[in-house]
Amino acid sequence: MPLLSSRRHSPQLQRLLEQAGRDALRKGTFWIWGVQLLIALFLLFHVRVMQEMHLLVEHALPWQLSAQLWLMVLLLLLQPAIWLWLRHLSLPRWHQSVGLLALIWGCLWAGVIYALLKSELPGRSVLEPALAATLLLLGLIALYPVSRALYGFCLPILLGFASMLLLKTVASPLAFVASLLVLLVVLETGRRMLKNWFVLAVNREHEQRLMLQRLDALAHQDPLTGLANRRHFDQVCKRAIAQGVTLEMPLTLILLDVDFFKRYNDHYGHQAGDECLILVAECLEESVREPGDLVARYGGEEFVVLLQETDKAGGLQVARRIRETLAARALPHVGSEVAPHLTLSQGIAQWQAGETLTMLLQRTDEVLYRVKEQGRDGYGAA
Repeated sequence: MPLLSSRRHSPQLQRLLEQAGRDALRKGTFWIWGVQLLIALFLLFHVRVMQEMHLLVEHALPWQLSAQLWLMVLLLLLQPAIWLWLRHLSLPRWHQSVGLLALIWGCLWAGVIYALLKSELPGRSVLEPALAATLLLLGLIALYPVSRALYGFCLPILLGFASMLLLKTVASPLAFVASLLVLLVVLETGRRMLKNWFVLAVNREHEQRLMLQRLDALAHQDPLTGLANRRHFDQVCKRAIAQGVTLEMPLTLILLDVDFFKRYNDHYGHQAGDECLILVAECLEESVREPGDLVARYGGEEFVVLLQETDKAGGLQVARRIRETLAARALPHVGSEVAPHLTLSQGIAQWQAGETLTMLLQRTDEVLYRVKEQGRDGYGAA
């Protein structure tokens, strides 16, 4: 969909604009179809009354005006079947098809306006200007998202209205042509204003979505490490436990603690301490490879890993991989009593039937405490 702004939009915003434009045009064409049907039925009634009052010129046309209007009503009634076919087209072809449909509508109305001008008695052409202005307004409201469709609908109507010049029913041809040009200017400026408002509304909706996504991310993400926070971990773990109850699938937790982190902080400074936690987070994410698993910062220098569909043996493998990954980074830690580099203590526990999240975490924490008592830089399982 062509945009009025020259600003380059992101692919996500571009897709949103295209989808919103298609929805707006789809609703607009449905609305204008219904209004056109009502207008055509009104004109049938109008022509009938005019005929009874002998206000129409007999044999002014080689065909019956009422038959022309009935044909238009029939064609309009067939439109829903065409829409069912159009909805399966790609966006570019859909725009082309809607533009062609609007052009057909415009030509049909141009023919009706010409027939009315030709059939009415001289000096009584008061309905046609109102009809043309109404149709142009309808086209502007319904078809502004795509200029091809708008002008395909409106230009034939303007040409049909301009046939007053050929029929010599205009007192001042120059003023009449000037009025047509004014209508074109009003049509284009109105289209641009509506299109700009439309793009602005979609932009605001997109910005609101991004803001909600950011707020949601902040609510579930640890700001320092980028891992899930404790709140998000609790929610995911409770769902995993419920799923484990239903589907009888194993679930394992690893609770981790950075060894002698306070000494690291005191010796290297808080900035280095933050960088240390970020490094640990990177090692955890590198070591935990299954899509359904979750790594979270549990608080301070504590981390937790949720391993879904994993038993205790699988948890021990992941813990060993975490230990090896962190050791490969060899981050110096002069305050450590177990190694010259940064190390972790890890407690592992597999969920047991009937356990709540609190009970599982307590059991995992007991294993972690045991590992620390035995000298740290290791892992153990319940």
